[in-house]
Amino acid sequence: MKFPSLFRWLGLLLGAAAACGACSDQQVASRTGGAGGSQPDGSDGASSTGGAAAQPDAGGAGGQAETTWPTGCAERPASIRTQGTIVELAFELILDGKPFLFGEPNVAPDGSTVTPLNVRFYVSHAALIGADGDLVSVDIVGPDGSPTPYGVHFYNAEDPGSATLRLRAPAGSYEGVSFVWGLHQACNVSRPETSVAPLSEASQMTWPHTGYLFLRYEGTVAPPAEGGSVDPDGETATVPPAVHMGGNLVMDLAPSVEVRGVLSVPASGSTGKVVRVVMDEVFGGATADVDLTGFVPPPGPVGDELLAGERLRRGLPDLTVFAFGP
Repeated sequence: MKFPSLFRWLGLLLGAAAACGACSDQQVASRTGGAGGSQPDGSDGASSTGGAAAQPDAGGAGGQAETTWPTGCAERPASIRTQGTIVELAFELILDGKPFLFGEPNVAPDGSTVTPLNVRFYVSHAALIGADGDLVSVDIVGPDGSPTPYGVHFYNAEDPGSATLRLRAPAGSYEGVSFVWGLHQACNVSRPETSVAPLSEASQMTWPHTGYLFLRYEGTVAPPAEGGSVDPDGETATVPPAVHMGGNLVMDLAPSVEVRGVLSVPASGSTGKVVRVVMDEVFGGATADVDLTGFVPPPGPVGDELLAGERLRRGLPDLTVFAFGP
């Protein structure tokens, strides 16, 4: 889908602002990680959600003063720190406790066969979680150690090189990692036709009503070989055929997630961990009975994939989508 011209984009922005005037308080409060949101117990390997606007302003585990993330959405963002250790977090898709193989048939817990054909998501505003719960902001960097364009990481299951999220962090012992699952608002409202990767139109994540999709999942679902059935339209199926999670142009709806577990960062060299993306939780959240009161859909037809994405976004505080692997 081509992003609209500047005039059409401005029209959509004004239209979204008008529509948002009718948003209920529930939609505003539904932003994942808002005050009062429920949290898992934070045990090792569990993920939870926190406010995407949280800003680290206290000393980190290494005892040094910390800064907040750069404002705006610069193609070449300023480094948060010029020194530190590279932490490599390798994303691994998991379904029913086994690798969720892209482009290949996978057996879901209900016996259906699922073939993922498109799995993409953004990560931004990464931080490490100190022992006292404070967030220590870190740079998202590329293989050369330089900050990535816009300070964003783009996961694309078709590109094995995108599976590793690299962070430059101060040495210390941490209780996990936090990041925005999607784009912070300054980047969400940017214009892809004038942006470079990973915010260009080639990302296949642009959507004029939201700015960008935060998560794009699409696949095929076949019923169990013997007995049972799967609803082909995905409305009551255990595994939906598509999940599109995004925000909008006038409100910061990008969720933050926490991956809890011991994370030791040495003073030199590098370190790494596997981060499992638990697709059971993604599918469960996307098909759950979640109250969508106050949800203001974009103009035009609203597909099941959009509703699935909004159910997932609202249900994230009760889900463990990201977890450290062994």
